Amino acid sequence: MFTFKLIFILCIFCIGVKVCRSGIRTLIVENIFNNKVVLDNLLTEYGHSTSALCSIVCQQETCECFGFNSITKTCRVHAFCRTDNTLIEESGWKYYRSRAEWDTFMNSEYLLNYTVITWSVAQANCMIKGSKLAEIESPEENDYIMSLVMKLTENVWLGGTDQDKEGSWVWQSTKEPLSYKAWATGYGEPDDYNNQDCLCVYRPYGLNWSTCQCWELLQYICERELFN
Repeated sequence: MFTFKLIFILCIFCIGVKVCRSGIRTLIVENIFNNKVVLDNLLTEYGHSTSALCSIVCQQETCECFGFNSITKTCRVHAFCRTDNTLIEESGWKYYRSRAEWDTFMNSEYLLNYTVITWSVAQANCMIKGSKLAEIESPEENDYIMSLVMKLTENVWLGGTDQDKEGSWVWQSTKEPLSYKAWATGYGEPDDYNNQDCLCVYRPYGLNWSTCQCWELLQYICERELFN
């Protein structure tokens, strides 16, 4: 009987430690909305909660943001939140967005992804997080992105493509032409060898842009805007 009780107590302790650690990780957040409810991208909603439990559920649901109403004790967990979300005024709500894994530079945040996948799947994965494949618009941002590339281990996808019109490179999220470029011109980039229609950083060419076949398996960097 003593052994059973001891094992039971140890199990409860381990579960408690796991939950506490989970809560600590998810509480690295920023407050983004007050007295407003987000209607978009809802994963789950439940009552009789606390803000700490809400953050733990957010982590378990792999969400990017959550809201807690201190008046009604209601928790809402969302896949992601953005500045253009549909909002309704309602007292008591505070919304938070996770920042634990994102790196900040100027007006954007960036997420490193070590899994190797195709360009279109990488774009879709970023969209699920309320972001996009990184789009570089200045020499300063390019230098910063390349410092992130150095933390990865493979070639890296960026958000440019000329799939719609050969030779007309645009950023996928806006369809706008590239206003800044950092092609590996010493290696003949950009080229269209074997239908290379997606923008990447190809390590053998140094920290410069290259064209890659969109079905290749590369690591990638997501970008999302900061909340002001």
